[in-house]
Amino acid sequence: MDQGQSGEGPPGGTTPNSVAPGTLYDLVPSATWVLNADGLITMWSRSAEELFGYTREEVLGTWAGDLLDPPLTPERGDTITRQMMDAELIGSTYRMRKADGSVHDFESRSAFVTDAEGNSSVLITSVEADALHRVESDLAIRQALFDQSPIGVGIFDTDLKYVAANEALAAMDGVPVSDHIGKTIADVMPGIDTARVRTIQQRVLDTGEPVVDSRIFGPIPADGGPRTVWSMSYNRLQAQGGKTLGVSCSLIDVTERHYAMVKVDAARKRLALLNEAGTRIGATLDIPRIAEELAASVVPGFADLAAVDLLEAVMIGEELPSGVHGDQTVMYRAASRGARPGRYTDELLEQGSRLVYSADSTFGRCLRSGGSYLVQNIQDDMYEELIRDTGRAESARVLGVHTLMVVPLSARGIVLGTLLLGRGEGRPAFDPDDLTLATELGARAAVSVDNARLYHRQRDTAVMLQRSLLPQELPEIPGVAVAYRYLPGSLVTEVGGDWFDVLPLSGGRIGLVVGDVMGHGVHAAAVMGQLRTAVRTLAGLDLPPAEVMGHLDDIVASLGELHYATCVYVVYDPVARTCEFASAGHLPPVLVSPGGLPIVVDPPSGAVLGVGGVPFEQKELSVEPGSLLVLYTDGLVETRERDLDTGIGLLCDAIAQHHGPLEEASDAVISSLHKELGFDDVALLMARLDALPSNAVASWWLPAEPPVVARARELTRKTLHDWDLESLVDIAELLVSELVTNALRYGAGPIRLRLLRGRNLLCEVADAVPSLPRLREARDTDEGGRGMQLVTTLADRWGSRRAGHGKIVWFELPLPDPADDDPAG
Repeated sequence: MDQGQSGEGPPGGTTPNSVAPGTLYDLVPSATWVLNADGLITMWSRSAEELFGYTREEVLGTWAGDLLDPPLTPERGDTITRQMMDAELIGSTYRMRKADGSVHDFESRSAFVTDAEGNSSVLITSVEADALHRVESDLAIRQALFDQSPIGVGIFDTDLKYVAANEALAAMDGVPVSDHIGKTIADVMPGIDTARVRTIQQRVLDTGEPVVDSRIFGPIPADGGPRTVWSMSYNRLQAQGGKTLGVSCSLIDVTERHYAMVKVDAARKRLALLNEAGTRIGATLDIPRIAEELAASVVPGFADLAAVDLLEAVMIGEELPSGVHGDQTVMYRAASRGARPGRYTDELLEQGSRLVYSADSTFGRCLRSGGSYLVQNIQDDMYEELIRDTGRAESARVLGVHTLMVVPLSARGIVLGTLLLGRGEGRPAFDPDDLTLATELGARAAVSVDNARLYHRQRDTAVMLQRSLLPQELPEIPGVAVAYRYLPGSLVTEVGGDWFDVLPLSGGRIGLVVGDVMGHGVHAAAVMGQLRTAVRTLAGLDLPPAEVMGHLDDIVASLGELHYATCVYVVYDPVARTCEFASAGHLPPVLVSPGGLPIVVDPPSGAVLGVGGVPFEQKELSVEPGSLLVLYTDGLVETRERDLDTGIGLLCDAIAQHHGPLEEASDAVISSLHKELGFDDVALLMARLDALPSNAVASWWLPAEPPVVARARELTRKTLHDWDLESLVDIAELLVSELVTNALRYGAGPIRLRLLRGRNLLCEVADAVPSLPRLREARDTDEGGRGMQLVTTLADRWGSRRAGHGKIVWFELPLPDPADDDPAG
């Protein structure tokens, strides 16, 4: 039996002894060999050489039983041969030894053949048992996975036609297994996106890259229910030799999981929307902006249009109506937003419009009941009934609005307004879950609106209280020009306790005060009012600045709670051109001499008011006429991004750049350092310190002798004549004589008489004894004691204060009205 090749090929064009790579023969190698009737090997194929390792020369003519393990004796061979004579095909497993000495089990099939001459031979085909068992196991596994698996499996050839399908697949697509074979997926399932499936199959076939979990929707059910969803995975099938056999496809019904994930994703998006909207509307206390943020947070992601309508009382800050809303509730459209900007959106939403909702409308019912309303599948004849405005109804019709939600903005049991949401063409209708989301969103927005409304009312009250406690009109005082600015804090913080004051003092002096109560709100403003009143009272007693600070410290400590405040008190004397001041932990004043640069004045030591137990020092400065004194609070110079030292430096720069009138300079300083609304309130006091003109002051030192009374009267009379104040001569002479007489009787010399002409006529008498006069009621038998009663009766104001080692007693007379001296009057 020649193993050589024939010169002519068989029909079909294949070459003899050639096997296509990647076939079953590669998985299970086989060998063919022939025995004669005596059991001798008469033919040994090339495949037998490869399987057993023996060459043809080594085995031809040898006894086949010698290949077995153990070897087969001729007697045993004859017995087996006789037993096999009547069988047409015999199969058995033999242990055989290979040429390398290893022993293996081989499955063999033996067939008896007889040639034309009647000679009998045995044709044997052998395969290695282990390899055959592996193939059998693989086939069993394939049978379990393919036929018994609940997963639908389809096998396609290279033309993408079915060559196999299991029962699970047939149950899923409703087509019997036999009807799949030889057909494409488009033939079997025409109701799905077969073009997409075929594109994926072809790509997997061409590239070998698998595709996992490609979702495909089944045909639309006749009952309108949800479509079936399948997860399809594709893999290219290849033989061991690399030959491409086709594509496998596994199919899993994931309908429930898909729609569950859709709901989870929708819930996640709703929660994200709720969180985002809550963050946006909760970041401000401005009601119009809250409405704008609410509308912007839902369009276009959640709705195609949104409108926020609020009660007019909410917008203008009035008290909310009690009880249910009336039959004709007036609303104001605070904000609106549309996904399709244009004429019809503007006409439908019309931001800023004033709306009147009747009680029987959807909006009216929402206001009265506080419930949410969902209107789906809006038809043409429903727009007028829902919107109650022909023009807007037509705009809604053009925009294709098919579903609306109206939810209340309700807080503390009061409906403050409504939120309108709508969807148009191309968007699915709102569902009950969307209504729940919108209701929650409206509730959060309502809380923000109500908080903003209450905050504004409280803040307006605090600002009104603070402004009422601040000076409403500063006095005109000779020798000083004053400008001031007060700015409340931002909307984020409550009003603070910054304050200032300008006080006319005796002797033509001026008191300048700036303070800051730590904290915010109505309480801080109230404490500020108490301190301002206390300063005015203490200053009116002509106490020096250090003593004023000491008394203020006691007052703050006695308030019963932990209150603290800073304060600076400056007393300017335009005659002596000096400033005496004390500070309680306040920022240092800034002084600018005429033509000079701003200088930060080192304040005297003094703790914050309310600490207690720390003495206050007093400092005196000589001031050139025309100098500028600037007092301020920390809100002007300190911010979150700027420390105090940097801010004070910027303040000095701003003062140096603006030398104009005080009002303009104040505005310039504020705009330079306070470019946008700050988190703290600001008080700024700028004072131009001038000296009184020399012709407005007259002063004499007089000896402590009895004739000095007449001399004082004479000097007073002459001076008032020179000042054209003849109408005051008699009263002034009388009162001056009384004060000089008291200085002679109860004081010590020398005696100083000083007259000042300012907004009033001021007369001062000073002596060297510090004890202050006491006003007492003189009895009929008393020879003296009536001088001060006379001063009290005739003077407009009078008082006394210690000065140096002595005292000063003074009185004021009002200057005559110029109209009284006008001959035409």
